[in-house]
Amino acid sequence: MTFDARGGKPPASKNNALFAIAVVAVVGGAFLVALKFPGASKADSTSTRPQTIVATAEAPSVPTPAGWTSEAATTYFQTLSRVDPGASASLNKRLAKASRKPQPEQSEVVFEHAADLLKRHAADLARADTRHVDAILVMTRDRLRSASQSGSPWCQGSKFADLDQATLANKAALNRELKMLEEPLRDYGLELVTRLLIAIEDAQAHPVNHGTLTQTDKAAMQGVMMSMVSDPQVMPLLMAAQTGGNPDELVKSLNVCDLGATAVIAIKTLPQDTKGRAFADMVRQMELGGGDLTSLSQF
Repeated sequence: MTFDARGGKPPASKNNALFAIAVVAVVGGAFLVALKFPGASKADSTSTRPQTIVATAEAPSVPTPAGWTSEAATTYFQTLSRVDPGASASLNKRLAKASRKPQPEQSEVVFEHAADLLKRHAADLARADTRHVDAILVMTRDRLRSASQSGSPWCQGSKFADLDQATLANKAALNRELKMLEEPLRDYGLELVTRLLIAIEDAQAHPVNHGTLTQTDKAAMQGVMMSMVSDPQVMPLLMAAQTGGNPDELVKSLNVCDLGATAVIAIKTLPQDTKGRAFADMVRQMELGGGDLTSLSQF
């Protein structure tokens, strides 16, 4: 199963284009859903688990707030202390005040703080070398592959097909349904923000001016989306939608993790200049509209 940045044949109608967007949305959701799941198989040993970020050896060790014991959390707090000591001190004070609150509420504090931090450093982040974008894509791909190999139930399309409208509309019910994702989403979010902080740190010393998106860039990105629609897992869904059939059974047969990993690989095949400009544009949009990362810790 492959996606290619060179694209495929475009859909024949606006409805098909909307369906393509829905597919991309599902794949995008997979990036945040199937990552280092609890209950991974014993075969998922340390030797085969994807590597996580490690703070630079020169960085002094800093205390990690109580309750934040995962490797991703430890690395994040140490990286934050190195890149922005003032922001680190501010977050530690906020977490101290929230220390009696449940972990999900503390996570909201951390990711709200991270969103503000990224917005403040947006000018630097927009000038980050594209290799940092590639690193994030590779990390996400590896997490999705690991989840798939461990047999995570959240790689099964049936998990998504079985979420009815009533559950999706009820935040409390959705939180209960997706409770098992709370920890892996939190750790993935921490690792993601850590990588963005490292990109900021590098951009402060070695800025890269990417420029604005071109029509060629937009065509390349559209090609990626269109090639996703032509993927063997997705095409039957498209055909069912075109013929008025019920695609639910087809959705249940999907491996969402494999589909997401393949989509990440497709994005990585974009030209480096295009990825750099697209990432810089996304960061500028975040700066203008604000960033909300709390969804990385809850639904």
